[in-house]
This record gives sequence, structure tokens and C-alpha cells, in this order.
Amino acid sequence: MSTTLTVSFYLLNAAVFILAATRPSSTWLAADRNRGFWLTLMAVAGLLCIPGLLADAAFLIGVLPRMLANRRQVQDPRVRPNPFIKR
Repeated sequence: MSTTLTVSFYLLNAAVFILAATRPSSTWLAADRNRGFWLTLMAVAGLLCIPGLLADAAFLIGVLPRMLANRRQVQDPRVRPNPFIKR
């Protein structure tokens, strides 16, 4: 039972880490959060079971909502707007 729980904790940590790592840099900047700090925190704390869960919870509660709130305001300067979408 404890092995299953430990494996599920590691899988959850990996999923949240991938979620954080795949966010564009512009989203991190708009949320006013440091990408390197959070990814390092989740990677190092993720090696330990309970601290990893705490780091994941802090990211999901404190950082991700700020990223999602700023999602519509962020424009990547390298991407041209779609001319077929009415704004």
C-alpha cells in the first residue's frame, strides 16, 4: 500500500513539474513569478515525497491561478495575430 502511495506521489509531482515547465516564459513574466526558482524547487523537493507535495500544492494554489488570470493579456511578440479571428 505504501509503495503505491509513494509512486502516485512521484507521478503527481512529475505531472505538475511538466505542467510548470511547459508554460511559456511570457506567462511566467506576466504572473510575476520566477520560473527557475519554481522549477528548481519542484525538482529538488520532488525527490522527497512530502516536501514535493507541498511544493506542488504551493504552485497549484499560488502560481497557476495567476498565470491563468493573465493568460488573455499575454501576447508573445514572436507570434503574429491570426487575421481570421475577429477581435
